[in-house]
Amino acid sequence: MAPAEHPITGHTLVWQQLKSGHLTPIAALALLVEPDGTVNLPLLNPDVSRRFFQKVIPNPSLPTVLPLLLWRNCYYLGICDPLTPEQVAFISNRTRTGIETVAIRPESYRQWYRQRSATTPNQITITAMVNPLTGELDRADAAEDAELYLGKADNSIHRINAMLGVALKHRASDIHLEPGGDGLRVRFRIDGIMRPITTLPPALSRPTVVATKVMAEMDIADSRRPHDGRIGKKYLNDVGGAKNLDLRVSTLPCVGGEKVVIRLLPQENPFTNLEDLGLHGSTLATYTHWLHQPQGLVILTGPTGSGKTSTLYTSLQLIATPEVNVTTVEDPVEYVLPYITQTQVHVRAGMTFAAGLRSILRQDPDIIMVGEIRDGETAETVVRAALTGHLVLTTMHTIDAATAIPRLRDLGPDPGLISDALLGVVGQRLVRKICPHCTAPYTPTPQELAWLGLTPEHPLAHHWQRGKGCDQCLGTGYLGRLAVLEVLNADDRIRQLVYGGTIGELRRYLADIDFDSFRKDGIRKISQGLTTLSEIRRVLPYSIHQCGG
Repeated sequence: MAPAEHPITGHTLVWQQLKSGHLTPIAALALLVEPDGTVNLPLLNPDVSRRFFQKVIPNPSLPTVLPLLLWRNCYYLGICDPLTPEQVAFISNRTRTGIETVAIRPESYRQWYRQRSATTPNQITITAMVNPLTGELDRADAAEDAELYLGKADNSIHRINAMLGVALKHRASDIHLEPGGDGLRVRFRIDGIMRPITTLPPALSRPTVVATKVMAEMDIADSRRPHDGRIGKKYLNDVGGAKNLDLRVSTLPCVGGEKVVIRLLPQENPFTNLEDLGLHGSTLATYTHWLHQPQGLVILTGPTGSGKTSTLYTSLQLIATPEVNVTTVEDPVEYVLPYITQTQVHVRAGMTFAAGLRSILRQDPDIIMVGEIRDGETAETVVRAALTGHLVLTTMHTIDAATAIPRLRDLGPDPGLISDALLGVVGQRLVRKICPHCTAPYTPTPQELAWLGLTPEHPLAHHWQRGKGCDQCLGTGYLGRLAVLEVLNADDRIRQLVYGGTIGELRRYLADIDFDSFRKDGIRKISQGLTTLSEIRRVLPYSIHQCGG
């Protein structure tokens, strides 16, 4: 229930009205607390709480109380549960005042506690608050957290820190700052989905954009051209340790000003094994076999944001032993890995993927990771490196695994060399995982089964799940993401098709051998209760329906 409109709009006026005799304590309490127990928090005097908790130190043996009013040596306390006579006597003795109580809603107490406990965002932190009523971690959504910490910010740097901290806490990969007539709209991309968070007022819109550009070392005087920059920061994790954070910042002139997109790159790989990424069974066995080859080319393909880099880094962590020399060339270096030499692309200085790779080959490498094949020179060098005693891992942007082969041929390397070098291709997409805290059995409809080509009697038509929505997943039914993959193993027939076949012939052969396609892996993960058909259709609207399974 929203607070009613009152002629008194601040705690100072409430106090003045009390002092002048125009309000009785009962009337003042009626302004502070609605009939349903909702507390009008903006009307509370923070000095009342400060003085109360100077004398009554919170501890587990005391109840949760919210100091509402101090008037004529009597504290009026908001309570969610009744106080015992012993508790009232203890508080009265500590404060040397009388005690009166008013019932309030637990949600009002929770909001007051969050406001009181939140600190000014002088630095980026993702420490979660504890719900004082349950003792569990507070499950506020991103919009509520943003409003809380932005309300504590008193300058543009604090506002940016607040947004970064909330984004990290809620697993956002990107922050979008979009100018509009109503102010600066803030949206986060969480688990691949854009979510509206808040809107900063027009007066704060331009200063926030300018401060971001200053931090990214961009030209703030030039707002008519796109700019790219980077910010290196540290943030405090939930156990108080400092972690490195790399931010890629992009600006774009648009109607109303400049749009800013900030990509968050915590320099620590969150995955420790390939199973966490979504590789299981035959796909895991095939991919692991490639990783233990002394030489050859492994390509990961998929759109931007499909998790290719996480898969590459996790793979490198598994095979980077003291007995091998592992070197990478990346743009940018997203996660810092131990015992691996990582180099950064710098086009202006002449450090391109191709130039970096040529230098790496003079560094006696065993395993090479090239961030992306973008041009013919890089493609040629990658293929030749894979033929001369090196295991090479790289990525491309194609719609599926099969398409990577003609794309690589189009870039210029001799098809015979590609055929000899290629170990295989992994196609990858990210889908949201069903929240494990609210998952429930789900019976698919005949239409859903028909879309996947399954019958109600098929073994994979059972054990489906769906998230009902809870505090843990903020009502979405999903928590985290995993990869849906297809694995194209370069057998003898595929090598022949790489050398002289067409994409149509390749697809027909893959359908004949029933390879590990997107469709098969999607159905498998649905039947395992890991994700839903709606997620598969959202991420794979074409491939899963067309690929053999």
